[in-house]
Amino acid sequence: MATLEKAKTLEEKRAALIIKYRNMTVDSVEKGEDNVIIYRLSKGDEKYLMQILLDLKTIGIAYIRELRDKIEAEGVDGGIIVGDGKYTYSARSNAPEMSIELIPKSLPTFDIFEHALVPLHEILSKEERDSIAEKYHAEPYQFPWVKASDPISIIIGANPGDVVRVIQKSETAGRYEGYRYVV
Repeated sequence: MATLEKAKTLEEKRAALIIKYRNMTVDSVEKGEDNVIIYRLSKGDEKYLMQILLDLKTIGIAYIRELRDKIEAEGVDGGIIVGDGKYTYSARSNAPEMSIELIPKSLPTFDIFEHALVPLHEILSKEERDSIAEKYHAEPYQFPWVKASDPISIIIGANPGDVVRVIQKSETAGRYEGYRYVV
């Protein structure tokens, strides 16, 4: 299993964080040619392919299409590419329609949730989201916003339209829950 301690490269450390905080299970790891590592992941009934591209300065559409072909061949739900290079415009614009998530090189390689000032974040289910909206008499978009490009949103897998619960420790209240709408 890929853990942060076992990871050697920056790309592998980012991948380990995503696997850990999205509660994914590593089914298998395969070393491919040209410094490519492929993780087969599962989360409940969903299956994913994670492609780690090592030592690439530019990641183009060819890598996106290659992962798309593997996704279609294996019948998995989606793909994730982790690289330390720059994504081309074509790669960035075509990846979402191919169900591929691109992890930016700006994502920290250390566990940001271990910092004392970073509270626990979790994505709300549809039922929880509806009950919170009813409780506060507000639409989800009326909650404070957090960008989908925020490192915490990327690590936990929050997409635009999701609501994230932020659980903080408070000296007066003991535990404080806040909510953020992902844009």
